[in-house]
Amino acid sequence: MDTMTVEPVDVAEMKLLTAAPIEVAPRQAAGRVSVMAFVDAETERLLQESSLLLGRSVIMRGGIAKAIQRLSEERSPHLLLVDISGVDLALSQIHMLAEVCEPGTNVIALGDQNDVALYRDLIEAGVSDYIVKPLTRERLTRTLAPKTNGSGEIAKASSLKLGKMVSFIGARGGVGTTTLAANLAWHLANRQARRVALVDLDLQHGDCHLLFNLATTPGLRDALANPLRLDALLLDRLMTQHGERLFVLGGEEPLHEHVEFTTSAIDTLFSVLRSQFHYVIVDVPRIPTPGYRRALEIADRRIVVLDPTMRSMRDAVRLAKMLDGDADPSAERRSAFIVNRDGETGRHGLSLTEITKVLQVRPTSLVPFLPSLVTPAAHHATVATSKRGKFADAIGTLAVELSGRKQRRRWFSWRAN
Repeated sequence: MDTMTVEPVDVAEMKLLTAAPIEVAPRQAAGRVSVMAFVDAETERLLQESSLLLGRSVIMRGGIAKAIQRLSEERSPHLLLVDISGVDLALSQIHMLAEVCEPGTNVIALGDQNDVALYRDLIEAGVSDYIVKPLTRERLTRTLAPKTNGSGEIAKASSLKLGKMVSFIGARGGVGTTTLAANLAWHLANRQARRVALVDLDLQHGDCHLLFNLATTPGLRDALANPLRLDALLLDRLMTQHGERLFVLGGEEPLHEHVEFTTSAIDTLFSVLRSQFHYVIVDVPRIPTPGYRRALEIADRRIVVLDPTMRSMRDAVRLAKMLDGDADPSAERRSAFIVNRDGETGRHGLSLTEITKVLQVRPTSLVPFLPSLVTPAAHHATVATSKRGKFADAIGTLAVELSGRKQRRRWFSWRAN
């Protein structure tokens, strides 16, 4: 039974609230409720009586299995309370929950086992807290009250996970970086049912919006100039939505103006985005300024796009050295290579063996040269990877390498409220 909490609290609860001040929740993106709970009947009754404490909330009967099912179909809350009592392989269920939850969702697990080992395992898995039932008003208040660190400052709550940031940069101009970034973003949103933000940092010449036939929303440049204004609500207004799960952020600033932003603005922008999206795909222009360099430095993965020519190979190697330094080639590296337009130069192009020898690592994906597919798609604002074939297979290979998730046969629909 789904219940919206609307009942007022009693006098005793009001005293409890005044005794322990509650941190004002940060501004959240549209469509996300503050609290959602999947609990038993007794806990449901307590939460309904504490509606003022919870704020905008949705409370329903059920445990973690129902939470997984429900959150596969709609947006996740800022705070999620979920009952794991009597669940076999609770950690496995928590990992399944992490797959369907949006980044930035704080999870509190409720259970009937007073087990220190279970508590540690749940915290290690990313759960914010584990509470042994029964849940009381006092414990609920302490759980929702702001935590402070040693200096007295409010400490941020841990969350189940944050989104992965993937930055694209071309070894040279014209190698198809924007096309591959946009198609990967579409694939992750529509083939893996992830919430994806596609960010075009070239605020004057960027083409990401153009590839999807979307209008740009002015304001990103001003927001980057005043990073203290950057929050989920502001970005929600600045992004343009394509389909149910893909959101595009960029600009179209006058060509005669000098556009530049600080590294702190980049840090703030992507910190907010990673708390709202499973993946943040970034198209970084080849401009040697600190802001663009920072977008490459903080990325979880960096994709260097090149074509099978010696000039592109040379510049790709120089980029990799700049990004990864002189690290041991056998060590794990954050930069990967994609060879685009493979086959364009025919027998005069470099072979995969030659490319691997020059790069000292095998390219993550070889994207075939298919002008009859990609060129009309760009002209008519259609998505090339939406059509089955070698191009879609190459993008799918990259997506699996980045996410470790195989393509899903069933796509869950999200409610983008």
